[in-house]
Amino acid sequence: MKKRFIYLMLAAFLLVGCGKSTSITVSTNESAAKESVALESKAEEVAKGIIKNDVQMLDVHIFYKIREGLSLLEGMMPQVEVKGNDNLKNIIERINKQWTDEHSSIELTRADSNIFSLFIKTMVYSDYDKTGEEIRGINIDSNTGKELKISDVLKNPVGLYDKLTESEEFMEEYGADIAYFSEKLESVLTKPQEFSDGTNNDSDISWALNNGGMMIYMIKENDYGKEIVSIPLEYARYSEFFKDDILKLPDDYAFKILPDREIRFNIDGKERTLELTQEINEYDIAQEIRVKIDGEKRTYQDGSSYGISKSYVLKKGDHVYLYVELTYDNDYKSMMIIDLNKKSETISIGDSFAHTALLNPNDFYLGDNIFTISSVWVERKYELVDDGRPKALTDYFTITTPVQLAAKIELNGEMLDGVNGNSLGSINLPVGILLTPVGTDKESFTDYTMSDGSVVRIPMEKISDYEIKIDGKPVDEVFDGTFFAG
Repeated sequence: MKKRFIYLMLAAFLLVGCGKSTSITVSTNESAAKESVALESKAEEVAKGIIKNDVQMLDVHIFYKIREGLSLLEGMMPQVEVKGNDNLKNIIERINKQWTDEHSSIELTRADSNIFSLFIKTMVYSDYDKTGEEIRGINIDSNTGKELKISDVLKNPVGLYDKLTESEEFMEEYGADIAYFSEKLESVLTKPQEFSDGTNNDSDISWALNNGGMMIYMIKENDYGKEIVSIPLEYARYSEFFKDDILKLPDDYAFKILPDREIRFNIDGKERTLELTQEINEYDIAQEIRVKIDGEKRTYQDGSSYGISKSYVLKKGDHVYLYVELTYDNDYKSMMIIDLNKKSETISIGDSFAHTALLNPNDFYLGDNIFTISSVWVERKYELVDDGRPKALTDYFTITTPVQLAAKIELNGEMLDGVNGNSLGSINLPVGILLTPVGTDKESFTDYTMSDGSVVRIPMEKISDYEIKIDGKPVDEVFDGTFFAG
């Protein structure tokens, strides 16, 4: 043993003398045991549907712009913007120019350095009458920009199909109402050749990955026409069928959940169950919001909203929160925040979900309907803080409502080098000029774009929650085109 040690020291000395960095590892029973434990630990994490790694969230924004050749009110179409990832440039161009129009909506479902996914729904019209919907699920490898086929996602597609179709509960939930359900499910899971650019030949079946699992979308016929059915396959419930790369998520993430069904998800390797339901009375008013987390039932009184419109689970560190959006008259919305770690009172805020889905608890958009130069929807960025509340990352609100105003009086403002940009100097605006509001601080100014695309900021004064003045005049005496919801 002593002689072997001398040889190792001599070899190390010679290598260092040659100016080379050296690492010498002597295998021992102890190191082998540690390696075995590490492998077992990783296997357990995979089995639970979660793998820790260095996956990072992407900076993605869903916004609306005017379709070329149409007016502001006729042709607002959704668009996607991704910052910091040139691999997605080609697919983003196809989404924005080929697969969306003024009848489309985009739901971002997953956006990280591993996978980029979203769901597109487009209403189809013939002679101005709605004839149906087309659906498309986009799933892209963020590192290559190439489309992911189902064979890139699942390691045992046939096994998953068999497991689902052999489940009486699953087939009763979905198979009874969708014609040829088994055949459609089989095509999604086992026949990637039947799908191209995120949809099948009839554009009535698609799938998309999210931070909680995989969602299958199918269009079914009902008494009132057609509707889209969403079928969740959670990572936690079906982890054995997903490839390891698909299970790699950022440390903090969020995902959308559907009401009236139990879902499973993982928090740092611990599997949890969640079910969100509501009681609606004969007047279509939600009486109670009910949450069952890990078997524990909680009930929250409502009595004023029309119920749940959307809900997301937010995971940050070892804390988990549920954001539940509720709807009211005049398209008003609010948010109920529920701490899933402990039983406590809910937190209510007046914000709602924005066009960009909430996927990153550290950097996400929320929306609000505000009273300023008109009744408009706005959005801004937030981060999740310790008690589950969203903390604003900026004082600037981006206006998302398409409004075009005509000046009734001459106005004074300042030119900006872009939206919320630096001042380029003062400007006088003539009577009749058309202005589109694009941003505001809700208190002292609003930014507008002019017909040539340049941006101007016009000061204003907030007298009260429902009164704004410009140059000492109420806004309806300053602009034509204002609208204030009751």
